[in-house]
Amino acid sequence: MLYDYICDECSHEMNDVYQSIKDDALTQCPSCGKDCLRRVIYGGIASFMKEPKTIGSLADSNWSKKGHYEKSEIEAKSKKSTEEPSYFSSFGSASKKDITKMTEAQKTKYIMTGEK
Repeated sequence: MLYDYICDECSHEMNDVYQSIKDDALTQCPSCGKDCLRRVIYGGIASFMKEPKTIGSLADSNWSKKGHYEKSEIEAKSKKSTEEPSYFSSFGSASKKDITKMTEAQKTKYIMTGEK
C-alpha cells in the first residue's frame, strides 16, 4: 500500500511511501530526526466502505423499491412540470419568416395577443 506522511515538528512531507499493511507506521522524520512523523489519511469515507455508492446508484435503488402507483404519480408530476404553460400554446401561428417581415408594432401586437 502507498502511504503519505507528514512531520508535526518541521512539516516535512513524504508522499507515496510503499509499505505492507502489516508494517508499523513510520515515526522518525528523515528531515529533522524527531519522532513526530504521522500517517496522513486521504480518500474520504468511500475508501473505507465495503461497497461505495454513488448518488445515481442510490437513486436507482430507491426507484426500484417504489410501487407501481407511487411511480405513476411521480411520473405524472414530472410530466406536468415539463409541459409549457397553456398561454404559450394559444399563440404562435407565424413562422420565423413571417416574424422577420413584421414591423416593430406588429411584433409587439403579435407578442401580446398572438395575432398577426
